[in-house]
Amino acid sequence: MLKRLAKKVAVAALVFTALAAGLVAVLGYGAFQMLGWILSESSDLADGAEGFSGFDDGPSLLSFFGVFIAPSLFIGAAVLLTLGVRGVRRRARRAQNRRYDAAAQAEAWRRLYQRRDELLVKWSRYETDVSLMIDYPVMTDYSDPVIRDVIVAMQGIRAAEAEALDLGRGQVEASTLRRAVDRFEVAFVTAEKYARRCGQSKLSDAERSKLATARQALNIILDGAATPSEVEAAYRSLRGSLRGIIDLPDQAVAGLEAHTRQSLGVHPHGAHQHRRVSAERAA
Repeated sequence: MLKRLAKKVAVAALVFTALAAGLVAVLGYGAFQMLGWILSESSDLADGAEGFSGFDDGPSLLSFFGVFIAPSLFIGAAVLLTLGVRGVRRRARRAQNRRYDAAAQAEAWRRLYQRRDELLVKWSRYETDVSLMIDYPVMTDYSDPVIRDVIVAMQGIRAAEAEALDLGRGQVEASTLRRAVDRFEVAFVTAEKYARRCGQSKLSDAERSKLATARQALNIILDGAATPSEVEAAYRSLRGSLRGIIDLPDQAVAGLEAHTRQSLGVHPHGAHQHRRVSAERAA
């Protein structure tokens, strides 16, 4: 700001100096001509000449006015033209900077949403992957304070996203969402370390035994080499072992059923076999 103001003051001083120099030159030349004429008239009167001789001798005042003032006017016009060109370039530069800022802001939002999505995918694995749910059951224990912090942080992300939709995707909203994503990441990493440290230690011996049975049944389902009867028996054993310990979400159930149908060689449109598996689930 001060640098720009100093440039404007310097340009104004240059223009003023040029005009003042031209004006002083014109006035000085006029005074010199007037003095010369007075001396000439005095000399003529002393020699006995009569009348007023006028200003016919020498170049006219107007011609010298043009000679002296033209450079000043040229300098002023050049300075004004330079200022105009700089103004146009400055406006073009500002418009280009606005485009760059808009593109950079859009890229920042894209990376922010990408980071959020990656974290949410990592979290969703503990809610949909039965294997992870068996190994780290505390991640689905929403009564645990550590896990509850993750849920609260996730709600903070949704609130920040809603605010961005209402107010626009500006820098303030981006900062708000970034802080929300940061809090979620810290809460998730803390919960993940906590779950891996706890493992199944918070469960009773009977519950850990059931989870061991569930793990064996899941391995049979995912192995792909078991017979259909073994897969069906493993599915029943898995669901029975998890009952009362881990409440499988709908997505986890859907994924487990998809693996079971695949092991049985049943396509998604195989209604008869699907009903058979569903019947086994209900049993």
